[in-house]
Amino acid sequence: MKKVYCFLIVLLPLQWLALFWIRKNPKWIDSFFSQNFYPYLFKVHRFFFEKLPFSFGDLFYAVILVLFIGSCIKLIKQPRKRSIPFLLKGLAISSLISLIFQISWGFNYYRTPLHESLQYDLRYNEDELTITLEKLIETTNELHQRLTSSDSVAVKIPYTKEVLLKMMEKNFSYDNEMYPVQPFVKNSLWSTLLSYMGYAGYLNPFTLESQVNKNIPKLNYITTLAHEMAHQLGIGAENEANFIAFSTTTNHSDPFIQYSGYSFAFQYCYLELYKANPEKAKELITRLNPGIIKNFRALSAFWQKYKNPLEPYLKKGYDSYLKANGQALGIQSYNAMVALVIAHSKENSYSLDKFY
Repeated sequence: MKKVYCFLIVLLPLQWLALFWIRKNPKWIDSFFSQNFYPYLFKVHRFFFEKLPFSFGDLFYAVILVLFIGSCIKLIKQPRKRSIPFLLKGLAISSLISLIFQISWGFNYYRTPLHESLQYDLRYNEDELTITLEKLIETTNELHQRLTSSDSVAVKIPYTKEVLLKMMEKNFSYDNEMYPVQPFVKNSLWSTLLSYMGYAGYLNPFTLESQVNKNIPKLNYITTLAHEMAHQLGIGAENEANFIAFSTTTNHSDPFIQYSGYSFAFQYCYLELYKANPEKAKELITRLNPGIIKNFRALSAFWQKYKNPLEPYLKKGYDSYLKANGQALGIQSYNAMVALVIAHSKENSYSLDKFY
């Protein structure tokens, strides 16, 4: 066993060198990993995990946490005897986890960026942001009027979350094989814990299961489903997964799902304009139907219920994780979807099959 530990520890710096080379060669990731190896690997994972009535990945994390706590307790009880073996074992396990993570899904972080594949220019100015926001307001208002009896009434989505899940899974399934894999999503066993952590969902990179927080409001649930399915497709960057969520929901045949997508993009674009020009942003939001504002307040009220002192630290940890995996903006990369939405708006049309 000591030889195995030593081998894994030596492997750790070799992994770092390999990742340094991979970051400089995204085309290699595209052709070898994302388009060839990953789809087959995902199908294997799907075969074993899709039919399970629960999230195996959730249980996997729970077991890992229990084992880690147990090891820490043993170390505290016998610090001198166990400190060196604990350190060596920890390094070996970290190396193994890192290796499995990269091979199973992590390499997707280093593929060619989506905007390059779509030939989108991500540069934009305040006027272009304003025009895009105005388009989103107009479309969201039109959908709201179709779905409610009054502009002051909040939209109530009539489908259960189970139905919404099936609707979104079907949306990612096309006979023309536009998508390399068929995503599937499960409701997380730890949804209440995720709520306190401030998370709507996550992809388990070891089982390739997408988990969604089943407690979140339906409006948030729809776009989270699409976001996590985008990760299963091999989209690593959070801004790109957000953009895929926007594009798939707004192009869906159901108006309630379209409404979730347009209102989702509005929130991000509004926040960006508010940073640049608060007065202009405040003026534009008055054009939004009051019922839409009620939907936003309901979303905010849900997350406010779960606010706690630990959440900022958990978000900071996730921010560090994203930066360590090549996303320089960290947790702010979610907001970077705005540039993609504006570029799409300027193009007026796009085709995701150019990416896949």
